[in-house]
Amino acid sequence: MGRLQSTFSPKQLERLKRWCLKRQESGFQGRPNKPVDTCYSFWIGATLQLLGVYSMVNSDCNRSFLMTTQDEVVGGFGKWPDISPDALHAYFGVCGLALMSEPELNPIHAALNMSEKATDHMYELHKSWHGTPS
Repeated sequence: MGRLQSTFSPKQLERLKRWCLKRQESGFQGRPNKPVDTCYSFWIGATLQLLGVYSMVNSDCNRSFLMTTQDEVVGGFGKWPDISPDALHAYFGVCGLALMSEPELNPIHAALNMSEKATDHMYELHKSWHGTPS
């Protein structure tokens, strides 16, 4: 973590930002010429957050897409609208909403895909295991 600048050249980072930003239609697609998919609201969204350009995402469109994939009867999110929900897409749908600071969801650490609260706790445990004072 924290090695994007030392791993990629500035040109590579700009190309990656552009590629990811071009994946948004309403939600996000994982590859060009593929339909948008609930899980990419997290995967591409988290990448854009790590690259520092998440503010360029049209969150209203992304949220609207995610809501079309939600099953209002049994709950959860499916891969696409009118598809039965599954655990993977339900989880990443919620993660995508958390990236957008959806009310009542805990903020998420994009690199670790866990809540910031859990991340802080993990770091504190890590320090205690290595004898480093808090």
